[in-house]
Amino acid sequence: MQEMEKYLILLSLVSACLVNAAPAVNQTFYNYAYALDLSGAVPYNTFSCIKSNGYSAVFIRAYDPSGVGMFDANAVNNIRSAYQAGLGTEVFMTPLLRSMKRGSEQFRELYEGLKYGNIQLRTVWIQVTSPVNWGPNTPENINFLNDIIMAANSYGIAVGIYTSAYDWDQITKGANVGNAMLWYWNVYGAGPSGETPANFDDFRPFGSFYRPTVKQFAQKESVCGIVVNRDAYTMNTMKYGNKLLQKTEGKIVVGLLGNTMGFVQSYKKRSYINGANNKSNEMYNFLCAGLDLSKEGNKHFSG
Repeated sequence: MQEMEKYLILLSLVSACLVNAAPAVNQTFYNYAYALDLSGAVPYNTFSCIKSNGYSAVFIRAYDPSGVGMFDANAVNNIRSAYQAGLGTEVFMTPLLRSMKRGSEQFRELYEGLKYGNIQLRTVWIQVTSPVNWGPNTPENINFLNDIIMAANSYGIAVGIYTSAYDWDQITKGANVGNAMLWYWNVYGAGPSGETPANFDDFRPFGSFYRPTVKQFAQKESVCGIVVNRDAYTMNTMKYGNKLLQKTEGKIVVGLLGNTMGFVQSYKKRSYINGANNKSNEMYNFLCAGLDLSKEGNKHFSG
């Protein structure tokens, strides 16, 4: 019986790292809640208004691509205000490829900025959109992203990717990424007239993303007097609402979605690689949580 249990656990671990496209998601699996994503300074009263209008969480930018890239000066106050308003909080970074700073350095600036603000990070969402802001050299783009992912892994931080099928193809040529959550966007245009349904019915697998966690279904809409984007996420994976889950030893905890799902951290000490040469446990740590340009998994750009 014990051998059978071990086999089933191993099978589930290997399956989690599969990089082949799977069938479209089963829509009946999901129950949805709603969030906003935003940047810029937002006062507490606005977050309170957002909460009273039925939103459960906010995605707050914590890395600003201005100049050569920097920690977003509004992130800490926004997170504190969102917490006080009773909203769950995720953070995303808009990294800057065309910078003297490596991706890992940009991530560390984000991490240390939040730490200095007494905020504990558990998940980071990496924005991979707007191909015009990326380079024409696909390996360079992938190296840069892997540098961020490996830095996040070194801190035990779960990783999510914010992108679309088109953006991902243009920027990475459809590279495979194992063990990362997906936040995808699909809109017809800005404003209410450009909304798509607030569910995952339109999702089709791309790259190695076969099941989304969050969808951005509306862009540039006014909510509580500020311009935001609107999102739907799965209630079965993001368990907000209990403030005890959001505060640990006096620190506000952000990124509970990744913590709940157990992505990235769950496989750190496993030595099983699917579709790649398994040379060491350390190699697996970023192969399973990093990007793989080759569909066959024979090449990896480690940054």
